[in-house]
Amino acid sequence: MGGASMLGAIAFDPTIRGILIVVVAMVSLVGSIYMILATNTGARVAFLITSSGFFGWMVIMTIVWVIYGIGLVGRAPAWMPTDINLDRATPVPEVQQFADLPPTDKQEDPAEVLADFPLLQSLARGNEGKAYAPTSMTKLKTVIQPWVIASAESVAEVAAKAEATVPEDIAADPELAALYAAGGEKLSKEVNAQALELRDRIEKPLNGWCLLTESDPRRGEAVASADAALIAEKIFGDTTEPADYIVKDVYFFGGKAQCEPVDELPTATRAFNRVKSVFQVLNPKLYSAVTLVKVKDVVVEPGGTPPSATADPKAGEVTVVMLRNLGNKRFIPFTLFMISLMGFIIFTSILHYRDKQAMAIRDAFGGAGKGK
Repeated sequence: MGGASMLGAIAFDPTIRGILIVVVAMVSLVGSIYMILATNTGARVAFLITSSGFFGWMVIMTIVWVIYGIGLVGRAPAWMPTDINLDRATPVPEVQQFADLPPTDKQEDPAEVLADFPLLQSLARGNEGKAYAPTSMTKLKTVIQPWVIASAESVAEVAAKAEATVPEDIAADPELAALYAAGGEKLSKEVNAQALELRDRIEKPLNGWCLLTESDPRRGEAVASADAALIAEKIFGDTTEPADYIVKDVYFFGGKAQCEPVDELPTATRAFNRVKSVFQVLNPKLYSAVTLVKVKDVVVEPGGTPPSATADPKAGEVTVVMLRNLGNKRFIPFTLFMISLMGFIIFTSILHYRDKQAMAIRDAFGGAGKGK
């Protein structure tokens, strides 16, 4: 009965159809080549040649699969939820490093931090608007991150916007006005230095955790995985959805990749890090922490436009802690590569020894004929 149920669960498309396609393709392609070879070399030798060619082609195909991570692949890398922390006073035993990450309310106010750097504040207001004030460290780091390695031309463009947007702020500070008047390399180097100093000030209290900017491509996957975990656990009720909360910050800890963009490193350092990473057999554990807060509940009149989502001041900060599962994406292609390589070596070795044996027999008979 169990076997009949299992067979009944197998659909024609794609399971049975796929098997039939593979069988027909193998019989028509490999079988036709075998038949042609068999008429010229005999059934046994044709089988060895056909098998050697088939496994040789499989070796080439599977090594391409391994290199590019395509074909018959295993599980892709993914974030695995470890804990959904509703209260920072509650520890996460699986991730001891989480205790070193300070909660948002224990960190400095981003607007006050930016105010300590008048040059960067004027540039930020020139780019983002006259009344710009960062509401989170993530937004602040997103703005100043490109200025760490910005060229003189890029700084000049940003400075021109600032002079047009906040001329009164620049005129009120003599040192700031002198920097804008100097322009060129002097202004560029000062912007680079202050942006680096501000970024270090943001990251130093994080105790090794890396704060991702909003433009960092790694942030999107982590947030999507956190969304799935929150919905599965129904943290904000049975109808939990991403519109019920606002994602604030995303942190990384560990792993092989460095925190900051590789563009900031010299080419030689990048090459050295790539080589070093190859010889680092064991991957360090990579953790992520996605912080979010529930939005304020609002009542929208029928036909009205809902207001922009705002954080509920009474709601606590929720943190989704996750561990990076590296998966086994290339394991199956590599296994097929090893099997194909073994098959290729076996059949070509049999052909090789058969040819040597045939040559020895021909030499023996040839020698006997010459002796007569």
